[in-house]
Amino acid sequence: MTTRPKPKLNLRTLILIFVLLSAVATLANSFWVMFKIRKQELIENALEVNKAYAYRIATSVEQVLRSDLDKLKYASAAIGKTFDDKRYLTEETQRLLGQDASFNSVLIADATGTIIASAPESLALNGRTLQHKEPLSLRAPIISNAFESIAGNLVVFISQPVFDGKGQYLGVIGGSVRLEQRNTLQALMDTNVRRDGAHVYLIDSSRRVLYHNDPEQIGNIVAKGSIADAALSQDAGTLQAADENGVEMLAGFAKVASSGWGVISQQPLDNIHALLRQTMVKVAQGIARLALFGILLIWWLGARISAPLSKLADCAKRLDTPDSYERISAVPAHYFESWQIRRALLLGASLLQEKIGKLNQQAQTDALTGLANRRAMQDILSRWQDADKMFAVVSVDIDHFKRVNDTFGHAVGDHTLRAIAALMQQNSRSNDLACRVGGEEFVLLLPNSSLQAAADVAERLRCSIAAADIDTVGHITVSLGVALWHPASEPISAVLERADRLLYQAKQEGRNRVVVEQA
Repeated sequence: MTTRPKPKLNLRTLILIFVLLSAVATLANSFWVMFKIRKQELIENALEVNKAYAYRIATSVEQVLRSDLDKLKYASAAIGKTFDDKRYLTEETQRLLGQDASFNSVLIADATGTIIASAPESLALNGRTLQHKEPLSLRAPIISNAFESIAGNLVVFISQPVFDGKGQYLGVIGGSVRLEQRNTLQALMDTNVRRDGAHVYLIDSSRRVLYHNDPEQIGNIVAKGSIADAALSQDAGTLQAADENGVEMLAGFAKVASSGWGVISQQPLDNIHALLRQTMVKVAQGIARLALFGILLIWWLGARISAPLSKLADCAKRLDTPDSYERISAVPAHYFESWQIRRALLLGASLLQEKIGKLNQQAQTDALTGLANRRAMQDILSRWQDADKMFAVVSVDIDHFKRVNDTFGHAVGDHTLRAIAALMQQNSRSNDLACRVGGEEFVLLLPNSSLQAAADVAERLRCSIAAADIDTVGHITVSLGVALWHPASEPISAVLERADRLLYQAKQEGRNRVVVEQA
């Protein structure tokens, strides 16, 4: 008769292996879920940051171009009265050129396109014919795309028509902005240099690069692609797409209204992956200590669970003794061991679920202000939409917040954001949800609210913030837009966009005010 080999594993080892495998599988699944959630959150935040960055630059470029047009308009009105005075025309071109760094050259041409006055004199432009004919044919203010000038430079030409007192067309006055020479536009763009593969560039309506962090790219024509096309066809937006080199980018873009140019701010998707890796390493390090404690606890529980079975095994060796039945009966057999194993597994699972619950809570909370973040806002809006619950949206933006960061530093800026968040919570109702959706932008959601009630809450919040004395900063104001969503009438995104438009209207009307949509 052959004997079977004695098993090498005992129950304690088997329990440890089983629980460890379960824990690893659960942790792997939890890490994967957390990875996906965090990745999407980082991508959405990066897209919104790039959009805000591009919009801010586009607004600044628009202001520069409008200022240049205004300077030329003033000069146009002056020379229209003395267009035959060549000396005065020359003095006016020199004045415009020396006034500031807006233009690299200034010229005045008659109605036929012949240049009759210019500065600087070193370019020797007088008597030559305009290279860019569009201002002569349109007889209107023009901001051109980039082209090669008479002097062989790549320039943008900004011009105003010249009329005499009777409205007769006399010619044009204009200034050229060289793309590869220092000027106001170049200086403005240079203040927005980014790092780690992220960059900003400016293109005209023909997709020619007017500014780029890499000077070698200036003057190149960007190939047709989703990012450049979107920047030229839409006022503002975000896009995840490959650039002309095939690199996956997270882009935000905005259009310069007066010229039709596009500003694009983008960063490689690999930047998000690198940040994710750092986050996952930190999470793993945080869980390591808890995992070690769990292993020791499971080993101890395994020893306690296997002890009754060891007694049963000892009894099995002495079945021929008179007291074997009594000793076996005295050992709790089946139910006791099953209950202990189940208890160990439930203990492990409860520890993991507690950790996952904490991670999920962190994923829906803005770390700086403690308010709900964009993900939490989207979740509650989806639930309200499914429940056909009417609600109001109050979009809030801090006025001139960039001045706070530039003047006092980002630490004071962060303190200001926390103070605004605290005031939002103090001035909202118990069932309202205050959210921080990015930078200095906040949203207050008011369920089951009328438009008037939401407007009252918004006005109370505005007054409270304006009256608050914030450490270091002092007084600060906010602009607010209020919109109402009715069940089954429109998508959620529409009311958020309306609230944002009303907010920007409040900005345009002077800030520190509430703009409410028409009922």
